[in-house]
Amino acid sequence: MVIGKLMVVVQIFKRVLYMFKIKNILIYLTMLVSFTSFESQAGAKPPILIEFFGQNSCASDTVIQESLQKIVQSNDNVHIINCRTHTKGSKEVKTFTLQFCTKRKRAYDLKFGNFSFNTPAALVVNGRWDANSQDIKPALKLGRMDNIQSIALNLHDRSIDISIPKIESKIGHGEILIYTYLPTLDEKAVFIDSDVSLTEEMKEKINKNRSVPFVTKARTAPFYFRPVLATERVGHWSGNAIDLTFSLNDITSMSGASYANLSYIVVLYEGDEMGNVLAAGEHVSLKEFNNTLPHNEPKNIKLLTPDPKNRIR
Repeated sequence: MVIGKLMVVVQIFKRVLYMFKIKNILIYLTMLVSFTSFESQAGAKPPILIEFFGQNSCASDTVIQESLQKIVQSNDNVHIINCRTHTKGSKEVKTFTLQFCTKRKRAYDLKFGNFSFNTPAALVVNGRWDANSQDIKPALKLGRMDNIQSIALNLHDRSIDISIPKIESKIGHGEILIYTYLPTLDEKAVFIDSDVSLTEEMKEKINKNRSVPFVTKARTAPFYFRPVLATERVGHWSGNAIDLTFSLNDITSMSGASYANLSYIVVLYEGDEMGNVLAAGEHVSLKEFNNTLPHNEPKNIKLLTPDPKNRIR
């Protein structure tokens, strides 16, 4: 009898627990189905825009940039804006730093309630999500569910054609910005101990970027993944589909680089420049595309002490 009563109590408890959890489970499943439905459409994944506000003096800056590079290599339709900031009065290197980036980061700090303006780095997904640099995956999943639209871009004759489809918006207007970035700067060399004689097998492994004893790889210059060179306001969006052409003459003359070697990201922000992202598109130069390939590594060989027999010919 006692066992029978205990069994009834257990069943009632399970029933109550089930009823209590079912609502949260349904909410979770709805989110999961929505996310996987985007992922399952081959070639139709909605864009994700990640704005990274890095600082040259930050110890984790290179690590975060490397993580963003891996995200681009392993995910489709992810756009990275590597906006370099600078702290007023600091003696840090100002390479690629822009006043625009510093001001924009502070505006995001206010938007997300972060009143510590000295935070060296920040990641923002789709203008909506304050991401954790240690684990950006949750923000990426939410970013896919935002279902932002794609902007079509076409580069020609020092100009870029921009085509924005009709997009639903509660506000009904927004601002269009263009970001120009340089190819990734990642100079590496292979260092070999002076008393090591390279065999053909070791040379083959080095050329395939495989691990070899007494051989180390190191950067010979700071690492910058797609650093933003300039940003400009393209125009105002009034809520309808729009096609326009934007001249790149000012940007290319300022950089001194060929416009064909530069890459461009166009973003439509809802309301104003600090609004949520409604649409994004990117033109990646051929030079940067080759830089981003996972297998691409420089093959420069340097010795700890000069010894001609170790040089790869």
